[in-house]
Amino acid sequence: MWTARHLARALYALCLGVALSSTVLELGCSADRVIVPSDGEVSVEDLSLVGQPVPIDFETYDKSHQVVHPSAVAFAQPWHGQRFWLALTPYPNSDSHVENPSLYGSTTGDSWAVPAGLTNPVAQTVRGYLSDPELAYDPASDELRLYYREVIQVHHGRGKPKHKADVVYLTRSTDGVHWSPGTAITNDVGHFVVSPTVARRADRDWMMWAVDAGNRGCTSKSTRIILRRSVDGVIWSMPTSVAFVQPGYLPWHLDVQYVPELGTFWALVAAYPAGTACTASSLFLATSTDGEHWTTYPSPVLARGTIPQFSTNVYRSTFAFEPNGNDLTIWLTGATTMKRGDHRRPPVLRWSAAVWHTHANALLEHVRVQRRPPAPADSEPSFLRRLATENALP
Repeated sequence: MWTARHLARALYALCLGVALSSTVLELGCSADRVIVPSDGEVSVEDLSLVGQPVPIDFETYDKSHQVVHPSAVAFAQPWHGQRFWLALTPYPNSDSHVENPSLYGSTTGDSWAVPAGLTNPVAQTVRGYLSDPELAYDPASDELRLYYREVIQVHHGRGKPKHKADVVYLTRSTDGVHWSPGTAITNDVGHFVVSPTVARRADRDWMMWAVDAGNRGCTSKSTRIILRRSVDGVIWSMPTSVAFVQPGYLPWHLDVQYVPELGTFWALVAAYPAGTACTASSLFLATSTDGEHWTTYPSPVLARGTIPQFSTNVYRSTFAFEPNGNDLTIWLTGATTMKRGDHRRPPVLRWSAAVWHTHANALLEHVRVQRRPPAPADSEPSFLRRLATENALP
């Protein structure tokens, strides 16, 4: 008799090729194949209450269609022709050289296009790479604000570049097409401060969270969420730690938004099992009334391996509520492992996105139910260990 796990694995093998076929064909990698995880690593979850994520495509400036780290802003009525605006970066096979903030618009949230008149990327650098874009809207000035992180690296001869600092920049636009020059607003030297996320709760009440991963980054044995405050979203305080604990997991990336209909902050947090690395993240929910003290839940919103598209990890994701305070859309990103057609080349992570229409009450019920998480592998594949050690994830 087939168990739920056997059925999940059968569905996994059947669906993953469909989910990623457009990307594979686009890249001309028809000989590549998915590396299917072992039984214990496939999460068997019932998504009937919360709906099913659906793969979506983005036309990236590098033509890879591989994307990561979305950040969305939603409007009740279209703003300059688009109801939804979203920033992300290309990340083809984990190549940070083209990891630069890019912007898209949508009327439905299901299909996305580059706004007319805009050329991606919005920003570039020659000192390292740009990652972790965060999009926010300021109603006082009627402008979009794009925050992004510059990773400054030091090169020593022919060796691998070393991390030196993380600088957060801000660029602004009153139409989503024309953007101001980036201005540095925070600077963290000597340790990894990743995934800045910004929320405006009210006039003169801006908050920025990020993850401090110490000097080891992706392989850190402990991380903490930090919080800065601002009255204008430009000049920020020194960071303080918040009260956040996801038992057995370490936060790595997050998206925080204030939901005025609920009077609550919601956060989607990509976190990895303690003792592993950020390559093994799943996606969790946290809620807070003040942005400092967070309530976490026993089960993930989406564990890695739950759907074929995100067999290796579920990474930084973003969301938007409808005005009724219950209907919401989640835009997910994550990766699956692809073995090259040329067996002399190591496997790679293939990154992609999905859209998920669900409801707040169903999602809360989903995460409150204790479920057995997928068992971590005895050891991650060597190429994942290399990516983690080199901090080659966004």
